[in-house]
Amino acid sequence: MLHRLLSTIIFAVACIAGNAQGICTINGNIADVQLKDGKKIKKVYLTRTNGQGDKIEVAAAAVKKGKYCFKYELAQDEPALLYTITGFGEDTGIELFVEAGDVTVTTASAADPKESEVSGTPTNDTYSAYKSILKNGRKEVADKVAALEKVNGKEWLESAEGKDAIKRIEAHEGIKTESQVIRFFIEHNASAMTPLEIERSLLPKLTAAYAEQMTKSISVTLQDHPYYHQLRNKMLANDMKEGNEVPDITLPLFNGETKKLTDYRGKYVVLNFWANDCNKSTELLDELNNLCDVIKNDTNQYVIISYALESDGAVWKERINSNGFNREGWLHASDGAGKESATAKLFGVEKTPKVILVEPEGRAVSLNMDIDEIIIRIEQIMSGDLYYLDKE
Repeated sequence: MLHRLLSTIIFAVACIAGNAQGICTINGNIADVQLKDGKKIKKVYLTRTNGQGDKIEVAAAAVKKGKYCFKYELAQDEPALLYTITGFGEDTGIELFVEAGDVTVTTASAADPKESEVSGTPTNDTYSAYKSILKNGRKEVADKVAALEKVNGKEWLESAEGKDAIKRIEAHEGIKTESQVIRFFIEHNASAMTPLEIERSLLPKLTAAYAEQMTKSISVTLQDHPYYHQLRNKMLANDMKEGNEVPDITLPLFNGETKKLTDYRGKYVVLNFWANDCNKSTELLDELNNLCDVIKNDTNQYVIISYALESDGAVWKERINSNGFNREGWLHASDGAGKESATAKLFGVEKTPKVILVEPEGRAVSLNMDIDEIIIRIEQIMSGDLYYLDKE
């Protein structure tokens, strides 16, 4: 008994003492530890999502008498990012932002973890306030529908007239909630949750012009944050057409370096997506090899970037090395995700090869050049004929 008591005290002290700079301490309490399948939850996991949408477990904690604790050491200059506490069953968990400080997570039932309350650090408090707006909006709808049912009866509510009345309530309350959300985002434009939630919940409903306005409303203090880049890239991808700016993708290069597409501003970029198992893709590489000969004396103005949709890094590198494609002025990149590459999806790549020509200001000249056209167009530009300006 004494041993158990001492263990509990040590566990609690370790969590309380975790609010040092660079440490995120998460103290959780689950009132009812029974899961949907009837079992009791014994362990929870702190997970994050990578750029491809895969969940990565970064820490684990035992659940003892409904309590658990994570002490997560942040990487240097790591911004506030959204993580999930999992272990409650498939496709469910508790979302929270990991940042320096103490976070408190209160869960009424392990069977319904999404209703947990999270508080204690600035971003989590802001996120909770945002979710309260959404929750209140849902409650308003439920209350008004219940009032209709009380007056007219359940049978009327299920009639065509009743269903139309429900749709009007949902539309009215939806607009009201969205206006509150937009005002909340503007008032909290320096919070890391704002660009993330604009991208997740608001962007699909906005016109291109309105999306740009919302993006510009975000504080300059967040313009190096991953969620700001994610939002802006998604916005650009949604309105991708010739003459518009293209997304600023990350380039995991052949030599181990990581660059951004914007690192090559000031140059014409021939960006192509290709797959090792696609014959047209390999034919394209031969054409790009010829293009390398054309631009070899002007690599300060032109660059070729080949993005491989290949999950096997060894196969990708062998293709490049064995064919002598690793040349000056020709960069090779791959995120190792194959056809599921988030970068390829951002550019709307449905089949390979796909060739995009980007001018020095980062705008698309062409979003799908033919293989035979590539060298002709580059030589045309090199001669001083900026043909694409005639389209504007």
